[in-house]
Order: sequence, then C-alpha cells, then structure tokens
Amino acid sequence: MPRKKKQSKQNPDRLIRELERSEERLQEWIDLSDDNLLLLREDPMAALRKAGLDMEDDIMLELEMIMTGIARKLK
Repeated sequence: MPRKKKQSKQNPDRLIRELERSEERLQEWIDLSDDNLLLLREDPMAALRKAGLDMEDDIMLELEMIMTGIARKLK
C-alpha cells in the first residue's frame, strides 16, 4: 500500500530515487511469475501497487501521469 507523503518539499530527483530504491524489490516480484510480468506490461501502475513497493502517494501519482503520457505517445 502506498505511503502517505511525509513532507511537502519537492525535489526533482525524488522520483528517480524512489524508483532506484524499489528496483530490486520490483525485479524480485516480476521474477516470481509470468503473470506478474504480464501485468507489468498491461497495467504498469496496477503492477507497482500489487508488488507492494511502499511508495508515497504523490510519487505514485507522478509516476502514473508519466506512464499515461508515454502510453498516449505510443498509440
């Protein structure tokens, strides 16, 4: 479940740090089953939530906006 934001101070590198912090755990979750990999391909945000990466809400929202924008450009 996503964590609540601890502070309102914004940092441009915060998203990158959170993704780096979660990378190993996400990879382990993906390696558990082909279904996890498929979910990541079909619905990345659902996969990140299901993987239980413990990211703060605002980071998840920022990531979701980025992923949505990328998906639109790929269509």
